[in-house]
Amino acid sequence: MAYKYFASGYLVKEGKALLVHHKKFDKWTPPGGHMEEDETPDQTLIREWKEELALDIEVLPAYENAFRGDANSTPIPMPFHIDLEREGFDIPRIGFFFYVKLKNNNQIIDVLKSELHDAQWFSKEDVLKISTFDQTRALLEYAINHYPKI
Repeated sequence: MAYKYFASGYLVKEGKALLVHHKKFDKWTPPGGHMEEDETPDQTLIREWKEELALDIEVLPAYENAFRGDANSTPIPMPFHIDLEREGFDIPRIGFFFYVKLKNNNQIIDVLKSELHDAQWFSKEDVLKISTFDQTRALLEYAINHYPKI
C-alpha cells in the first residue's frame, strides 16, 4: 500500500499550545500540511506555517541525531512522534510531529482563511472541551509536558 506524508508542529508558550481550526476536518489540529515531493518533513513544516499562519518558525529536534552528517548523509530534525492516520484521508497518511519555535517573538498570526477558520492557544484542560482528535489531545499534553527548554 502506498502512503502519503505530512508534518505538523507544536508551538508551546506559557503552558498552552497553538492549534488551528482546520476547515477540511472541522476540528482543531496542530498547524502543518502535506509533504511535497521535493521536501523533508521539517521543510514542509516551515513552508506550511508560513503559508497558513504567516509565521517564520524553526523546527526543534526532539532527540539528538546519532550521526552528525557528511558529504553523503545530512541529518534532519527528529520528530517527537510519528504515526499512521486514516480518518479523513483517501490514502492513509504518515504524520511527523515536531516541536517548533518562532524565529522572532514579535510575529503576528495571520490565518489563511481559505484553509483555516481560526488559530488559538489551548491548555491541557482547554483541549478536553473542543472538537479535535484523541491523538491531538494526547500529543498536545505531551508537547506541553516535554517542550524543549529554549
